[in-house]
Amino acid sequence: MKSINGKVLFLTLMAAGSLAAVLGIMQIWFNFLEWDIFLKVMATIVIVGGIAGFLMAVDYDMPASREKYLLGAMILLAIAMGGLILAQMWWWMMDWGDFAKIFGTVLILFVLASFFLAVKEDFGTNKKLKDDNYID
Repeated sequence: MKSINGKVLFLTLMAAGSLAAVLGIMQIWFNFLEWDIFLKVMATIVIVGGIAGFLMAVDYDMPASREKYLLGAMILLAIAMGGLILAQMWWWMMDWGDFAKIFGTVLILFVLASFFLAVKEDFGTNKKLKDDNYID
């Protein structure tokens, strides 16, 4: 899997934080947006910043990982979760009960992929050290 451009992700994260700060200050002083729109915009910024931060962490770990397919699955699932939240928040795509079921399923798959990655990386490292006679 090709490496994600860390500089772009860093700049995205910095822009999201700066934009959230500016919008927050403007809302406090000038009340320029309706509160429901302001909250949606702030949630969007937090989601985009959170995904950028997650992708930065994955990009940092990608070269050392032996389980790139699991990292790839986690990337796709994280983006899917963010996209689901944004679509539901801005466009009311589906009934909230159905949304919760779909989001819960994607979240469980993300946690499962994370668990598998952690287990495989941890046990794989110890096995390699054992095979190379570094530990008993």
